Amino acid sequence: MKTKNKLGQHEIVGFVVIIVIVSIIGLIFLSFSIGRGDVAEKTSVEISDFLQSSMYYTTECASGYIPNYENLQDLIKACYRNEKCFDDKMACDVLNKTFDELIDKSFLIGVGGKYKAYKLNVYYTDENEGQANKEILKIDKGDFMNCSSKTGASQEIFMDPGNINVEMKMCYNLYLLNLLIIISKLLE
Repeated sequence: MKTKNKLGQHEIVGFVVIIVIVSIIGLIFLSFSIGRGDVAEKTSVEISDFLQSSMYYTTECASGYIPNYENLQDLIKACYRNEKCFDDKMACDVLNKTFDELIDKSFLIGVGGKYKAYKLNVYYTDENEGQANKEILKIDKGDFMNCSSKTGASQEIFMDPGNINVEMKMCYNLYLLNLLIIISKLLE
């Protein structure tokens, strides 16, 4: 009687091992099939919320006198107008530094992070003249090659007679990271 129970337990363990191996192989094929071709960009609520809230972030640039510090939205406008801060720093330099720090503190970019890369573009569009967009700021970090998923959002700042657009795109770091997480959970 005991040998039948042990034989049944061995068969169940063998069946579970086969299911786990087939699942892992299926996940590997699924991750490669999703990653092929151009990946459509999706709109991200997380990035949209980040851009929207960052516009009210108080920067280190004071206009006119201290403590009249600009928020990020006003600093973008000052950068477009090529203005200086009260301490004679260029508004664009402070903008670049501030955006870079905000993104690095808000998102984990690179190996081990959720995101593989990001691109931030800030540009002015004149609605009356139909001219090409005038670039205000561009920050890139990481590599957008072989993204398993792309996401992004934009924020518009009214500036008569046109608009300033702040666009941010992110590349997800899903292939190996998620596969390793799934395999480690299966092996626990």
